[in-house]
Amino acid sequence: MNTKDFAERYFKAEYEAFHEGKFDALEKLENPDVIYHQLSMGLEVKGFKAHKQQIMGMRQMAPGVRIEWKYVTGDGNVFAAMYSAGGARFTAQVPGAPPPTGKDIKANSLFVFRLNKGLLAEVWAMGSVSGLT
Repeated sequence: MNTKDFAERYFKAEYEAFHEGKFDALEKLENPDVIYHQLSMGLEVKGFKAHKQQIMGMRQMAPGVRIEWKYVTGDGNVFAAMYSAGGARFTAQVPGAPPPTGKDIKANSLFVFRLNKGLLAEVWAMGSVSGLT
């Protein structure tokens, strides 16, 4: 499978996780020990279970958040994509998150993904998030 095909499967799985709370497809695409380096937030999310918890927290913090992905480029086992999120207010207290602000959540990031043996192994993200403070 080429990187663009994998990316499209990943985007669909992330959409299902964020919008429908369904994680089966995402789990099949990620190495159980996947690492997400979220550089702009100074955060590392280690493992599929932690990634799932992060998504569930975002769904709770900002119900109705909408995400979009756009494939940028890829070669070999690496690809890049643009990510945007919005359409919801930060209204619920979630452990580990700042207090709710009632502001609209907006995020834009560039993601770089690395695959290993056909699964997502490592991800770097850099961008901006507003509405959390």
